[in-house]
Amino acid sequence: MKYIVLTLRSLGFAALVLSASSCAFFEVDDVQDPNNPDAAAFQSNPSLAQIQALASGTEASLRLGYQGQGPYLNVTGTFGREVVVLATNESRWYTELLGTRDQDNAAFYNSAYPDFARARRVAQILRQSAATAAVLSDQQKQAVNGYAHTMEALAQLYILNLQGENGIRTDVEDPLNPGPFVSYEEGLNFITQLLNQASTELAAGGAAFPFKFTTGGFTGFDTPETFNRFNRAIATRVAVYRRDWATARTLLGQSFYSETGDLTLGPKITYTPGQPLDTGNPYFQALNANPATLVTVQRSILQDTLKLTTTGRDARVRAKIGRRTTPRSLGGITGAYQPRVYSSNTTPIPIIRNEELILIAAEVNIQQSNLPEAVRLLNIIRTRSGNIGPYTGAVTQAALIDELLLQREFSLFYEGHRWIDYRRYNRLNQLDLELPTHRIFSAMLRPFAEVAWDAANP
Repeated sequence: MKYIVLTLRSLGFAALVLSASSCAFFEVDDVQDPNNPDAAAFQSNPSLAQIQALASGTEASLRLGYQGQGPYLNVTGTFGREVVVLATNESRWYTELLGTRDQDNAAFYNSAYPDFARARRVAQILRQSAATAAVLSDQQKQAVNGYAHTMEALAQLYILNLQGENGIRTDVEDPLNPGPFVSYEEGLNFITQLLNQASTELAAGGAAFPFKFTTGGFTGFDTPETFNRFNRAIATRVAVYRRDWATARTLLGQSFYSETGDLTLGPKITYTPGQPLDTGNPYFQALNANPATLVTVQRSILQDTLKLTTTGRDARVRAKIGRRTTPRSLGGITGAYQPRVYSSNTTPIPIIRNEELILIAAEVNIQQSNLPEAVRLLNIIRTRSGNIGPYTGAVTQAALIDELLLQREFSLFYEGHRWIDYRRYNRLNQLDLELPTHRIFSAMLRPFAEVAWDAANP
């Protein structure tokens, strides 16, 4: 089966370069259409228009892992017990992914891995093409490299989030001769190196990119300087995953972190239904609708709403969770509530935003034992995002980590964080099993295509 990226404009090459077998995600398929160029034609002194097409394709390709049969947020949300997908046409969503039996590494729900790997590959093609482009100055090539390395690092981070302890391949520059898998820690180190390299390139990239961003998702982050703030924000997240608190503190100051700024500020995946080849946000489901694949809120999220406050309902709960008039029951699970995070088919998906950065600042202070400052930062989120009173619990590191995870649970609900948060704090055993036949997975299985490749190429 062929997967064609749904670009945000009619980008002929963007669609072509992202056309790849669902298994052969290390390479771009040969293009058979004689009326359209193949990837090789773009890698030998491309024109400015071709660089634009590649950059637009890179931007659009990032959406791939959010789409498809096993979309990233539904998989991480299920593993993190944020949501349960009660699908009348596919029981593995609420059985296999909840641990009733072992995962199937060739199943539909592992499709985000090759999708993000494809996005990574397109970013590499952009870099390789820009290196031969006579139309670009050295400064412009630096800007392109900084953009491409950032997007490549981001795609690798998504893959590593899914793979966890299985690790990732970092040496994938030659798609026909990929390097071995490295550990989770080595993967984080590699992503950090990519982001730092990209930051250096962006700093040398001048005042403007030699291409235009094709969506509104990067508005305010569409020059080398402002895009670098996005890069530093992602690097901050990775530093937290690495438990490198001192570096995370430094990186916050280089990002777009602002205690008084808009909590939603940050690059996003955007959707503009009606544009050629575009589609709506795949996570939008109208309240009380009955699609075959219905996403419902897992019961532990509902239970945790009671921990937020005793004086009133949290604004995040009101905005992000809706009660259904007709619950759906499948496999012994009843879904009476559904997510409303993505309230329409044009609602963007945050890549990273200011609210997460404020929570990261609180986490850094907790870990560095600056507890009063951590409480102050947590109260920014409680009051500005939750519209609830200030924190009144114990001011100890253990208590504040509990509070941090609770605030992250609701501030970042259904954005792909809870499973990773509980994993990095060694708390996966605290996630709700709901049924005694369930169990918690710490990682997605390495895809069958990867296992088969290594078996064929020892």
